[in-house]
Amino acid sequence: MMQKQSMSVIAGKNLKRLIKDNGYTQENFANEFGTDPANLRKWISHGINKVSTIEQIAEFFDINVLDILL
Repeated sequence: MMQKQSMSVIAGKNLKRLIKDNGYTQENFANEFGTDPANLRKWISHGINKVSTIEQIAEFFDINVLDILL
């Protein structure tokens, strides 16, 4: 039986894809976004729990919040 992933984990996986698809390295994105690279790695590995962070990422990439959550 397949296990459902939480939205925060899906957001982390989608962030990783967005970083790659937009030509960033994780370090370059972290610097430009204004977060610590260790924090970014945590988001990618364990998910993004704060809605405000997801909203900021959506704004950064000029996409809809739902594009990160689904």
